[in-house]
Amino acid sequence: MKMGDYNPLSNWDVPITVVGAGPVGMLLALQLDRLGIPHLLAERNLHTTQWPKMDLTSTRSMEILRVLGLANEYRALEGSVDVDANFDCVFPTRVLGDGRKVLGEWKLPSVRAQMAEIRQNNDGSQPAEPGQRCTQIVFEAWVKDIVRTRTSCVQSRFGWTYVGHEETRDGIATTFVDQAGVTHVIRSKYLVACDGGGSRVRKAAGIKMIGGPMPLQLHLVHFKSQELARELDGRRFWHAFPIHGGFLIDQDGRDTFTAHFAVDQLPPGPIDPYELVYRVLGGFDQKHAIKIDEILVHSNWNPNFAVAECYHSESLKVFLAGDAAHRNPPHGGYGMNSGVADAFDLGWRLAALLKGYGGDLLLRSYDLERRPMMIKALERSHRHAMEHVKFHTMLPADRTILEQETPEAEALRRQIRDFLTASGPDTIDRGVELDLRYHSPVIYQDGSPEREWSPRRYVPSTRPGSRVPHVFLRDGTTSIYDLFGREWTLVHFVDGDDDSSASEVFSTAADQLEFPLKRVILRDEPHARRIWERPLVLVRPDTHVAWRGTEEELARQDVLEILSVVSGNVPFSGYQPMSGVYVEEFKKLVAPFWSRDENANSQASIAGEDF
Repeated sequence: MKMGDYNPLSNWDVPITVVGAGPVGMLLALQLDRLGIPHLLAERNLHTTQWPKMDLTSTRSMEILRVLGLANEYRALEGSVDVDANFDCVFPTRVLGDGRKVLGEWKLPSVRAQMAEIRQNNDGSQPAEPGQRCTQIVFEAWVKDIVRTRTSCVQSRFGWTYVGHEETRDGIATTFVDQAGVTHVIRSKYLVACDGGGSRVRKAAGIKMIGGPMPLQLHLVHFKSQELARELDGRRFWHAFPIHGGFLIDQDGRDTFTAHFAVDQLPPGPIDPYELVYRVLGGFDQKHAIKIDEILVHSNWNPNFAVAECYHSESLKVFLAGDAAHRNPPHGGYGMNSGVADAFDLGWRLAALLKGYGGDLLLRSYDLERRPMMIKALERSHRHAMEHVKFHTMLPADRTILEQETPEAEALRRQIRDFLTASGPDTIDRGVELDLRYHSPVIYQDGSPEREWSPRRYVPSTRPGSRVPHVFLRDGTTSIYDLFGREWTLVHFVDGDDDSSASEVFSTAADQLEFPLKRVILRDEPHARRIWERPLVLVRPDTHVAWRGTEEELARQDVLEILSVVSGNVPFSGYQPMSGVYVEEFKKLVAPFWSRDENANSQASIAGEDF
């Protein structure tokens, strides 16, 4: 058996059972497969989602797909929006029709333009990849195909419904029933809940949520219309937020759209999906009829705002990821994207324990590291939502005034335009996406001061716990991300012909501990070295910094101790737990709509799909 291999134990059917094969569950499966960990992936549905629940894969998620070797393939999918399409959000008086005026715009460049900016500004402040417009419908189907055709460690079971689980002395016994009514009991060491916002696994584990559904219900209509595509030709957008309260999303840059409208603003009685689309397009209660080629799906839905009290059971046998751990309104695009980060972050920890070199602190640190970042994202999402609310409070009672050609109307339009410009797009929070700072006992801190955090701006840093900065090397095409190993990577910057043997001590210690480590020697890369701040940086499998230092500092430190800390076997001696104030502040934020009734909190999704 090679170092870093999984050592099978006969008293489990599989080491890990994953419940839920949405994007998060399937990406966790890909991460575990990449690390050589056998597992079972169970999903109650036979088919992937037909609901447009996500339309932006964030820069951080695209970085993760790049590490997995999938970013370019994803962008090239037929259902992904073209790299030359913009990310613009417009605030018109109406989507279509005479008299239409645009009150404000959030203009965001295309993927191609962002790629050029990333290459031009090679200062560490940019992501390794731009975001990508694509619906979850396309994303899920693509990942499912990869799981079923390109993996060797995944036992996928579609059509299996989770019934319950029972903790045993050495693991978990999870019960499923398949579509033929046959019961299956799977024994594993760990159970991961990726089964959505109404997670049955989470409830069975006794883990409660902080927060719940927001006091707003909308109806969505997902449809195809070539006529609408023609009418929008030359002025395509990503989102349109007309002043009457509904909004429209261009899902694929072609002929697929989703219209949303608040249910309490619709006439009483059954909702006609065609009439809802006409209402969103027209505004001012003036319906703008177009030919709709097909209604794909339509239903009510509620935005949610919640986070789990903990991301794992006290026994460290059950873990939560994705919507099972947190629920987000769409503002900011933090929902599925945070779940992608959960999967990427949890997979390597479980693999480390199963391969024998990781300790329990790795598992406990999953909650300590991921949940504070999620609360930051939720707080930011709440702020974005409130800015949309404020936008509507600025509108006059007679909104037709905003289409008039009078000095008063122009002054009001200017006031609204200034507000929208100041509030800015809610999908370019580089601090939320890239300035991810983990704080836990498995981070080997170096005593350096922590910089002020901004949700909008990312300043590159390799301070331990941080996501490592992307930078292109001297050849102008190779990202430093492309050099990382599948698990741990020690990056050593060396000048000229200087000796690189200082870092060999890491390789020796890693061999002794059976710690999977790739050593990368970068010679004559002064630009990257300056951005990375230290000549020696130990990078975790999730591309966060575990330790950094100089050759002189390394000579004074015990490398075996460093590796024991970062692998979760002993805590960092200087670790101080974070204050719980951030959780209390979040509780205050959600207090107006937080019901302690778990059943009430789970009635919060699209009616046609159990999250």
